Amino acid sequence: MLILSPLNLSERISRVFRPQSFGLRQKFLLAFTALVLGLIVALLFIVEYRYRGSIVDQMKKRGIASATQLAAVSTDSLLTYNSVALEQNAEQLSRDPDILYAIILYRDDRVAAYSGHDGKQGTLLTDPVSQKAAAVERGTLIQHVKEPPEHYDIAVPVHVSGDKWGTVRLGLSLQEMRTEIRRTRIQVLLLGVFGVALSTLAAAFLARRISAPIQALTEGTMAVARGEDLPPIDVHTRDEIAVLAANFNHMTSELSKHRAELDEKVQELSILDNYNRNILTSMTSGLFTLDLDGCFETCNAMAATLMAWSTAEIKGQHYQDVLAQHPQFMQVIETSHRHRAPLTVPRLELEWPNGNRMPLGLRTAMLHDRDGNSVIGLLAIFEDLSPIQALEHQLRRADRMANLGTVAAGLAHEVKNPLTSVRAFVQLVRQKHDDSHFMEQFDRIVLHEVDRINNIVEELLDLTRPAPLYRVSMDVLELLRRVTDTYAEQMRQQNVTLKADWPDISALLEADTEQLHRVFGNITLNALEAMPEGGTLHITCRTVPRSLGHVVSPGYEDRINPRELHQDHYATDIEVVFRDTGVGIPANQLDALFTPFYTTKKRGTGLGLALTHKIIEEHGGRIHITSDVGQGTAVTVILPSSALSVTSESTASSDA
Repeated sequence: MLILSPLNLSERISRVFRPQSFGLRQKFLLAFTALVLGLIVALLFIVEYRYRGSIVDQMKKRGIASATQLAAVSTDSLLTYNSVALEQNAEQLSRDPDILYAIILYRDDRVAAYSGHDGKQGTLLTDPVSQKAAAVERGTLIQHVKEPPEHYDIAVPVHVSGDKWGTVRLGLSLQEMRTEIRRTRIQVLLLGVFGVALSTLAAAFLARRISAPIQALTEGTMAVARGEDLPPIDVHTRDEIAVLAANFNHMTSELSKHRAELDEKVQELSILDNYNRNILTSMTSGLFTLDLDGCFETCNAMAATLMAWSTAEIKGQHYQDVLAQHPQFMQVIETSHRHRAPLTVPRLELEWPNGNRMPLGLRTAMLHDRDGNSVIGLLAIFEDLSPIQALEHQLRRADRMANLGTVAAGLAHEVKNPLTSVRAFVQLVRQKHDDSHFMEQFDRIVLHEVDRINNIVEELLDLTRPAPLYRVSMDVLELLRRVTDTYAEQMRQQNVTLKADWPDISALLEADTEQLHRVFGNITLNALEAMPEGGTLHITCRTVPRSLGHVVSPGYEDRINPRELHQDHYATDIEVVFRDTGVGIPANQLDALFTPFYTTKKRGTGLGLALTHKIIEEHGGRIHITSDVGQGTAVTVILPSSALSVTSESTASSDA
C-alpha cells in the first residue's frame, strides 16, 4: 500500500494548483464567450439567410402576379390584334418604379407592345433572354439578368382554349430587394453585437461566482496537505461548490475513522488471497500465468506435476525457454501472447525425451486490469486427456462391435435372397433337367444370383481389407470433368441441370485416380437417383486453409492469420461440394449413412457410401453430408492438396 507523507502530498497538490497564466475565471470567461459568440454568429447567418430568401421569394411572387395580371387583361387584345390596347396595358404597368419594362408578344413571337420602345413593335427580339422567354409554353419562366440594371425577366405565356396566343414579359428591378437585404443584414448584425456584449457580461459575473469559492477550497486543501489545523471552510454560494466544501470538511474529520476500516479491508484481501491459492492448489487442471513480456508469474501444483516443473525455478523465466521441448505447446502460447487473443486447442500431444506421449487440451485467456481495458498478461489452462482418450477407445470398440452386428445382419439379408433363388432351382433340377426352358432359366438366374453374392462379398472385402493406393499427381478439376461427362446422358434423360462452379486453377493431388473417380461417381449417381423428376446438380470446388483444431474466441478472429496456427504456413485443402435439389434425407438417418448395408434406396446394398467414406479417409480427407427433406442434399468432400497452381483469378461457371 502506497502512503504519501504530508510533504509529498503538499508538493503534488501545489503542482496541480500552481497559478498559471490563465486562471479558472479567465478560462471560464473565454470558453463561455466563445460558445455564445459561436451560437450567435450561427444564428445570425441562419436568420440572414432565411430573411434574404423570404425577400427574394416575395419579389418573385410580386413579379409573377404582375405578369399574370398583365396577361389576363391582354388576352382579348391579343385575340383581336389590338396593338393600341396592348401598348396602353404595357405602359400602365411600367409606371411601377420596380418594373423596368413590360413586353407583350404575339403568337409568332413578334413584339406587340414594348413599354418605352414603340419602335420595336412588330420586330423579333433575338437576345438569349428574349428567345428563352418566347419559347416558354407552360408555367412561368424567371431569368436572373445580372447585367446592369440587375433584374428578373419574368415570362408568362397567354393561352386561349389550350393554344398559346402570345407571351407577356416584364423586367422586375432588384434594387429595392438589395436595399432591403442590406438593411436587414445591418439590423441582424447590431442585434448580434448586443447579444455578444450582454453574454460577455453575464459570463464574467458567473466566472467570479464560481472561481472565488473554488480558490478558497483550493487554499484549504493545500493547508491540509501541509498538515496544518484548518478551520472548516465556509462557502455561502448555496450550490454544488458549497456541497463540495461541506463534504471536504466531513472528509477531514473522518480520516482517522477510515484507517481502521482500511486495515480491515487489508485483512479481508489477505484471506481472499489465501482462498484463491487453495483453489489453485486443488484444481485438477494445470494453470499458469505470464506477464506481458512472456515470463512466468504463477504456476499451480497440477501444472508442475503434469509438466515436471519446479515452481520456484520457472518463476520469472520466459516461456520459450521453459517450453522449448514442446514446440506445439509453445506455438499456441506464442500465437496467443503475440496477438493478445484467446485460443482453444481441443487436443495436442506432448512428447517427452523418453518417447512417452501425453494428450492435452489447452485453453488460453487474456488477463485484464481492474477496469477491463488493458491486457496485463496471459492465462493458460491445460488438462491431461489420457482418461478421456481411454474412454473414447472403449466407445470406439463398442461402436465397432455394434457395426459388426449391423454388417453381419445386412450381409445375411443381402445373401439370403439370392441363396433362396439358387436353392429353389437346385431342388427342381432333378425333376426338370430335361426341360430346356427350365435349364435356360437355371443357367441364367442361378449364375446371376451367384454373381450377385460374389459382388456383395467383393464390395465387403474392399470395405474391410486395406487396399493399396496407387498415388499419382492428378488434377481434381479434370477428374470432375470426366465424372460429369460420364453421367451427362443420364442427366439429359432425367432433365437434370448441371451447374459447375470452380476457380480456373489446377488443383493438384497425390491420389489414386480410379479410387477418387469411384468416389465422385458414387456421389453423383446418388444425387441423380434422388432427382427422378429432374432438378439441379451444383458442383463447386475451392481451396480452404487447413485447420489443426485451433479455435479463436469470438471477437478476436481478425487478430490472427489462420496460417500462423499450424507449422506449414501454406497448407491448404481442396473442398468439393455436390449439392442436389432432390427429395432429401431425414435428419435421424444422416448418422447411419456410412454404415455398411444401410441404405435409403429401394434397391441397393448400402455399401457405396461406406466404401466412399473409406477411400476418402485413406487419402487423409473428410466427408460430410447435410440434407433438408424436400430441399435437397449437400455432400462435402475435403482432400489435402499437394500443390496449387493458380492460372487465373476468374471463376469459371458452366451450366449443362
